[in-house]
Order: sequence, then structure tokens, then C-alpha cells
Amino acid sequence: MPPIRLLSLGATYWLNTQAVYHALAETMTADSPDTIIFAQPLEPYLCIGYHQELDSVLDRKACARMSLPIVRRRVGGGATYLDVNQLFYQCIFHHTRLPAIITEVYARLLAAPVATLKKLGLNAELRDENEIEVGSDSGSRPDGKRIAGIGGGRIGESAVVVGNILFDFDYNVMTQAWRAPSDSFRRLASHALRQRVTTLWSELSRPVSPEEVQRMMIEEFARALKRPLEPGNLTSTEEEKIKEVGKRLKSYTWLAMHQNGGKPMKSLKISRGVFIRAEELTVGEYHLRATFRVRDDVIEHAVLESEPARDWGEAAKLRGVKVKEWQEALN
Repeated sequence: MPPIRLLSLGATYWLNTQAVYHALAETMTADSPDTIIFAQPLEPYLCIGYHQELDSVLDRKACARMSLPIVRRRVGGGATYLDVNQLFYQCIFHHTRLPAIITEVYARLLAAPVATLKKLGLNAELRDENEIEVGSDSGSRPDGKRIAGIGGGRIGESAVVVGNILFDFDYNVMTQAWRAPSDSFRRLASHALRQRVTTLWSELSRPVSPEEVQRMMIEEFARALKRPLEPGNLTSTEEEKIKEVGKRLKSYTWLAMHQNGGKPMKSLKISRGVFIRAEELTVGEYHLRATFRVRDDVIEHAVLESEPARDWGEAAKLRGVKVKEWQEALN
């Protein structure tokens, strides 16, 4: 197998951190080099998953007030805030040079970031196919904390796996950018985000730079894939494609894909097994709005509000109830 092309973009124009790997994926053929990209966006921005409805997950007015551009990527996953305090790693391989089963693709391409985190002294593990966590698990409950965002899929002839390592994270900006159905939803989600998502700088006892982590990860990719990584350059065809793709990814037509009424989201994934859920129910004369923090499909915390207003002390007895059984438990 030939060496893997290494593109180290460093801190670069924010849109390039999405456009480059998309362009390489869309132009890839069996003769194209397998490529791993490292990059950091100089400017902060928001990125939504391919299947998400923009106006359901993000408050565009709030994003505009914070001067945050938005793009939609061609791989799945949820909306996320991205900035220079995150190191991106993006793997673009011809699909014939990777396993056919997606779980095996993730296992092979995510072995390097997991090994890097372990080398830094963290108890890092790959969970549920494509979740990298640090910390520990207690039985089947997800007690490790998420330290990376990961997405993947097929684009043309390529298999793509992209991820980031969080050195720091602006929880406040992410919280404000959501289009939450209620203040209670935003409050529970904000609290869960801080509990379940961690960063390298908060976990380590010594300072570490993105450059140091990148060097370590390059070594681990070479070890895991049994192929050297050699610095390379973009072709002129790829550079032209990057310009074209960049315009598309931020265009309104692309962002408005999957529009279906634009109602605020009812479910938000925070980390493996942890979700914030919004439900509604009519109880007698009351229109009840329920917000739950759910872990492994079990309610951990519940907030009940209604019109007309009343004290819903019943919320306490919903803790420990399966979320699908909350209505029965309330009666």
C-alpha cells in the first residue's frame, strides 16, 4: 500500500476546514491518494449534520447576533460549535482500501485518536461504534465523558471519517445557538452539556498544544494503519473543487435542505446515552409541557410546566421511569 498523503493546514480559514475534505472526497477515484487532514478553524462557526433541519436545531437570529456562520456537512451527526481550540482530523480513503463494514471502518480510523489520548494519560475508549470518551464506565451506564465529535459516511467513491479533539469548548455559545422549544429544555441541555462533554485542557494536569497532539496522532495513524504518512500537496483540480464546494456548503439552498416546518427540536443528543427530550400532553384543563433529561431511556430529571400554570409536584416521581412510560406514571 502506498503512503497516506498528509495535509497539515494548521489554523486556517474556517470554511476550508469543511471544504477541503469534501472536495477531496468528491473528486476521489481509485487512483487518488488516501489522505489525512489536520486543521483548526481560525474563525468560529457552526456545522450541522447532513440529515438535520437547520431551523429546528439552530436559532439563526441568535447565530447572526454572535456572528457565527453556518454550514451543512455531507456526513451525519448533530449540530456543533467549532473554533480554533479544536484540532480536526479528517480521513478520506478510497472505499476499496477500507473494510466494507462501517463499524470496522470506525475501529480502524479512530484507533489513532484513542491511542493518542491514552498516551497523554487519559483513560480513553471507543464506545458505541464512533464515540470517543475519557473516564470510566460503571456497568452499562455511560459514565465516561465525551471529548471528541465524530462523523462518517460514504461520499462518492470515498469513505470519510472526521473528528475533532476538544482542547477547550465554549459551552455558552453552543447553548445560545440551539433552537430550544423552551427555557427548561435549554437549561437542562446546558447543564448536561457541561457534565457530559469535557476538554483536553480540563482533563490534563499539564499544558499540551494542538501541535504536540497532532505529532502524536500522526505517529499513531501510521502505527494503526501500518502505512506511513507523508506530507503532500493539493492538486490544481482539488484546489478548484475546494472553491466550488465551499460556496455550496454555506449556500442557503444547501442549508435549507430537509425543511419541514422548522419547529424547534424535540430531542437533543448530548453524549452517548444522554438526551434532552420535550413532550406535550393534555391533562384535563391543562396543556402540559414536559422536559426530560434521559439516560439510557430512563428519566433522570423532569420539569413539568403547564397552561394554565400550577405546581406540578408529580415531576419528582418521574425520576427512574422509562421515558416511553412517563404519561402512565403521571396518572
